[in-house]
Amino acid sequence: MSLSSLFTISTSSLFAHQKALAVTASNIANANNPAYTRQVVMFGTAPPDHRAYFSFGSGVNVDKVLRVRNGVTDTQIRNNNQKFYNAEKQTTVLKQVESLFSEPSDLGLSNLITNFFNSWDELAADPQSSALRTTVAQSAQNLSEKISSVYSGITQTKLDLKNEAKDTVDKINIIVEQLHTVNSQIYEAHVVGNYDNDLIDKRDSLLDKLSQYANINVSIDKNEVANVSIGGVFAVDGLHHVKFDLKQKGEKLVLQTNGEEIKSNIQGGSLNALISMFNVQLPEKLNKLDELSSTIMTQVNEIHSKGYTLTKPPQTNINFFTDYKDGVLTINQDIIDDPYNIAVSSDGTDGNNKIALDIAAIKNKEILNGRTISENYSDLVSGVANKINLEEQNQESYGLVLHQLNQQKAEYSGVSTDEEMVNMVEYQKSYDAAAKLIKVADDLLQTLINMV
Repeated sequence: MSLSSLFTISTSSLFAHQKALAVTASNIANANNPAYTRQVVMFGTAPPDHRAYFSFGSGVNVDKVLRVRNGVTDTQIRNNNQKFYNAEKQTTVLKQVESLFSEPSDLGLSNLITNFFNSWDELAADPQSSALRTTVAQSAQNLSEKISSVYSGITQTKLDLKNEAKDTVDKINIIVEQLHTVNSQIYEAHVVGNYDNDLIDKRDSLLDKLSQYANINVSIDKNEVANVSIGGVFAVDGLHHVKFDLKQKGEKLVLQTNGEEIKSNIQGGSLNALISMFNVQLPEKLNKLDELSSTIMTQVNEIHSKGYTLTKPPQTNINFFTDYKDGVLTINQDIIDDPYNIAVSSDGTDGNNKIALDIAAIKNKEILNGRTISENYSDLVSGVANKINLEEQNQESYGLVLHQLNQQKAEYSGVSTDEEMVNMVEYQKSYDAAAKLIKVADDLLQTLINMV
């Protein structure tokens, strides 16, 4: 073994521990960076020097710098991300819808429906009272205005959801494009044998963000390139990526790529919540409100048209409501202008109150889906409340799981400054020892030279 081998071995140790110190410094610098993954240096023995029957060590190398990462935890985080953000967004939207009903309160639709039918009961006690007739007309107007308010509120919520869904798709496209860029950089670094840990951290951070918007499937190839599909539809790999568009087709929101509708299976994330609320849940609420309002109009008109007004001469075959469309329950303008056009009598005599009693009795009749009008409305409101409770429970449950998973990730992949300080001292001592070994080799060389 030559004297120069001491220099070679010592130099390899200097370089190896210098790299190790650089990795440790990077870990410490990123101790508070949630997107950073702790890195560890893997030392390896340099190829030995074979001489005759002997083999001499030739130093140390840094074989690899590893990211301390648990792929199973990453996958679980992404799976729970899409569930949590789906539940969170649905809860937020449903609470907005629930607030439109103003229940329970005097201004709630339930109370206004009751007041409307009760006003007919009161009018039956004094069919000729102008004040009670005015009360009937006013209660009808209050009911109509509230129905219109709820309907327009839900319709506006749908429009807001559409705009938010488009913004979400734009965010998805930005992430997909960034993933394509990072994939290319990772591939180029991997091919030439460079460490690409920071790029992979960025890739994983983008995947975590993407999983908040939609359900994704991820596979990592041998070059650490992420192949990603969204809702079962190809999104990005190392060579290509697609751009998603959100279009309204009829009353539905659909995803498109390259101008063509795709059969995506969006099941999670905030995008799923937005599309589901727009396509299914809010239309269901509007349909139930339409059904309820149309039933009120039909039932009241059927009885009212058979009665006689208090005008001179009495008129019959007059509808109380003239139309219902798109949340607008229209009251006969003649009744608004003159409450004496309200039909109360069934035979044209002034004291007859049968029509008023029959209309008042509508509130207790099981005339819609085998239930009363109030019960149907209660089903609508309670359905929203129950859905909110369910999604809040899901949000809490998935949030708890996410918290635990992120804690596991932090414990496994996060940086411990105490541990890094220990490593720093250890590497520094090894570096100092290698430097002293070079000094010893230099002294030996000087001694040899001086002997000549």
